[in-house]
Amino acid sequence: MKKLVGGLFGAFALLMGATIYIAHRSYDGLVDQRYFEAASTTFAEREAEARAGFAISLPDRYRTGKNRFRTVLSTGSGPLRGARVTLDVLRNEGPRDDRSFALREETPGAYSADVTLPVPGQWTFSLVVDADRLRARRRWTAVALPADGAGTLRGTAGGQEILLSLSPWPPRTMREVDFTVSLPGYAGTASPLVDLSMAGMEMGRNRVDLSRGADGRYRGTGVFVRCPSGRGDWEATVTAPGAGKAVFRFAVAD
Repeated sequence: MKKLVGGLFGAFALLMGATIYIAHRSYDGLVDQRYFEAASTTFAEREAEARAGFAISLPDRYRTGKNRFRTVLSTGSGPLRGARVTLDVLRNEGPRDDRSFALREETPGAYSADVTLPVPGQWTFSLVVDADRLRARRRWTAVALPADGAGTLRGTAGGQEILLSLSPWPPRTMREVDFTVSLPGYAGTASPLVDLSMAGMEMGRNRVDLSRGADGRYRGTGVFVRCPSGRGDWEATVTAPGAGKAVFRFAVAD
């Protein structure tokens, strides 16, 4: 028995030693040179900003559709004039809705552009400022509210206007969400249907059953399941029997 234990211990020690040796020979270090260069560039840019007394103001609210994006740039010497300013807006779910905008100087130091966010939900913004001796970058995330700011999405199906409201907004996965469908002037007798899905992803049947309230609106509850891939771009297809279907796209937070 002692020989068996001793043999197992010796084999384990040999295997451990070989593993350490191989790891030592193949170890490249924890620092990726590209990360180091990027960090060095960022620190240099921030030092240049500090020396110049650079200051920037950014919008704090965004809505689906057209937004008037305006930023004011200045240094210790006054408004930053003649800069080249670009804004990229990105979606984590993929590049389908990504946009890039060039901002124009409207007044000294004030740069703006009409920025379109086609779907509600979370967006990532990246602003780059290029001046003669100054390069500044800012990156942040923000939620674009539906056009009315209250979680109501608008669409049409065969000439029938369809309003879909979700509460709370923005919706989150694995939590109960209240759905309200309004059909102004709807002549049908059957209740509309709401089917939840992802483009190009088989998520199984996920239907929200609606019932008509005294105010003429249709209400029900549903849940957005968590996608194993980490995606959050969902579609809600509202079917108004006798009129047609309207598809609403939006982002669901995890």
